[in-house]
Amino acid sequence: MVIDTHVHLIKPFDSRGNPQVYIPNPASAEEYVSLMDESGIDRAFFISWSPEDIPSDLRGKGIAIESVRETMSRDYALEVMAKFPDRFYWFPCHLGPSVADCMAMARENLALGASGLKLVPSFWGELPDDSRLIPMYELAKEYDAQIIIDTSFWYLGKDRLADPDTLPEGHREAAKRITDFQDYVGRLRTIVKTYPSVNFQLAHAGARAFTPENAQEVGSFIREFPNIFADLGALRFDSTSLECLVETGGKDRVMFGTDWPHFAQGPVMRELINQIRRPGRFPKKVADMILGENALSFVKHCEPG
Repeated sequence: MVIDTHVHLIKPFDSRGNPQVYIPNPASAEEYVSLMDESGIDRAFFISWSPEDIPSDLRGKGIAIESVRETMSRDYALEVMAKFPDRFYWFPCHLGPSVADCMAMARENLALGASGLKLVPSFWGELPDDSRLIPMYELAKEYDAQIIIDTSFWYLGKDRLADPDTLPEGHREAAKRITDFQDYVGRLRTIVKTYPSVNFQLAHAGARAFTPENAQEVGSFIREFPNIFADLGALRFDSTSLECLVETGGKDRVMFGTDWPHFAQGPVMRELINQIRRPGRFPKKVADMILGENALSFVKHCEPG
C-alpha cells in the first residue's frame, strides 16, 4: 500500500470554459489518478482549498480571488470524492477568518465524510494555539477527525532571518509573534498534548529547509507525543535528512507525500518512491511504513471516501 499524504487537486476549467490560472502544471483529479496508476500509488490525502485559505499566495502571484473561486472550490472537491471514492481521503482547509460561517462549513465538511481538516494559520496571521482555532480542535475531537497543520515556516522567513515587515500579510503578523522554530513548536506542543485523541500531521516535515539539523529538530519534537506525524511533501528524498528524520522522529511517524501538483510531476513521482525503496537505505518493513502503513495509522485505519 502506497499513500501520498499531501496532494492538491484543481479543477481544470471553470463553468465559462476558462482554464485554471493558479498553477501551470497538470493539476486535475483525472491527471493525478492517472499518475497514481502509473506510479503504483493506491490512495492519497486530497487537501482542498478555497481562495480564502491562501490569500497572500494568490496576491503574490497576481491572481484575483474571483478568478479561481470555481476551480479551487468545495464543489469540485465533492465532485472528486464522488468520482473516486476509493482513492482519496479528503482534508479540506479550514477557511480563513474572513469567511463568517467558517466553523459551520468545517462541521458540514466533516459530516460529509472528510477525514479531517488542514490548518494554515500563518496565512491568517495566527499561531496554532490562538483562541479562534481551539473550536477547530474540539470539532476534530468530536468527529474523531485528524488535523494536518502547516507551520508555513518557510513563509515566515525565520530560517533566513528575513525582516518580518518584508513578508506578505498574514505571515508578517505571525512572524512578529515568534522568535524561532522552537518557539513555534512550543505553541503547537500545547495543542498536541491537549488533544491526545486527535492525530496531527506536520506538513512538509515542519516546512523548513530540509537539512539534517532541521530534520533532527523536527524529529525530536514529533517523538515527544504518539499523536503527531510528519509528511515529506515538497522535500528532497535523496537527502540524508530523510534518514535523520526517520531515526530521530521514529520509523512509525514519517509519511510519504509529494505536494503535487507543485512538485513531482510525471516520472519524478515514481523516482520519489524509488528513493525510499533504494536498496540498502531502509529495511523493506521501514520503507513500507513510510510509504503507506504510517498513513493508515494516521487515519486510524479508516477507509478512504
